Amino acid sequence: MLLLILLLLIGLFGGILAGMLGVGGGLIFTPVLIFIFAESFEDPLPWIIGTSLLCTFAASLSSVRKHIRMNNFFRRDSLWVGSCSLAGTLLGVSVVRSEWYSQTEFSVVFSGLLLFAAWKFIFKAKEKAVAGSDHNSGLMTDGKLGPRQALLTGTAGGTVATLAGVGGGVVMVPIMTMVLKLPYLKAISISSAAIVFISFFGWGQFAIQSPAEAGITPFTLGFVDFGTALPLIAGALIGANYGVYATSRIPKRYMELTFGLLALFVAAQLLWRVFA
Repeated sequence: MLLLILLLLIGLFGGILAGMLGVGGGLIFTPVLIFIFAESFEDPLPWIIGTSLLCTFAASLSSVRKHIRMNNFFRRDSLWVGSCSLAGTLLGVSVVRSEWYSQTEFSVVFSGLLLFAAWKFIFKAKEKAVAGSDHNSGLMTDGKLGPRQALLTGTAGGTVATLAGVGGGVVMVPIMTMVLKLPYLKAISISSAAIVFISFFGWGQFAIQSPAEAGITPFTLGFVDFGTALPLIAGALIGANYGVYATSRIPKRYMELTFGLLALFVAAQLLWRVFA
């Protein structure tokens, strides 16, 4: 019961941050699952990543609904990128299940993503100006992603997502904005929708496998622990609504700095465990 309450509270906190900052759930859920699963399994990586992707799948559905209500949804491009992400998730899952991808490699990959996210949130004054300059063009653009661009974006997002247990937006948005020159708001919308596909493909592949060890709760399917994931998801969905509401009450910059410093702390802890 204590663990259930703790997971609900953590999910609530994560949902508030996600609602305020628009971050993917995986950057919040994965560190929690590392703490829960790391000492419980001989090989915790499939459990961490599979369960985190299930949480991300639920959170991403809420995000897409928000974009649709804001009339900032690009169905064709989102379907292209989301469909192409299957190749990346297949590659990522095969690497995770290989002998050479251990907790050390996972910690380095995930810490790298945390450091990148921290940099974006702590030192993003310049990025805000750029994002604000194309605020209207992100809704009005007629540009579309072709098959090659969608394959590049989706494969990169799907691979990183299944290697680190995140949605993949941390790499898809930079690819679409910096390389493919899409407007910021359009890239965010496409990424959010593609994450629904990526996280579903990811946790689905882990769910159909047969682990040698039982999960820490009775409610598991393959490497996906629903008993652990559902309290996190419930808390996050509740918290996301308060996070959106809080954007008009609390200076967003304070929350960005808080998340950036938290990401730095978690990354430092992971790297210390690996190299100390």
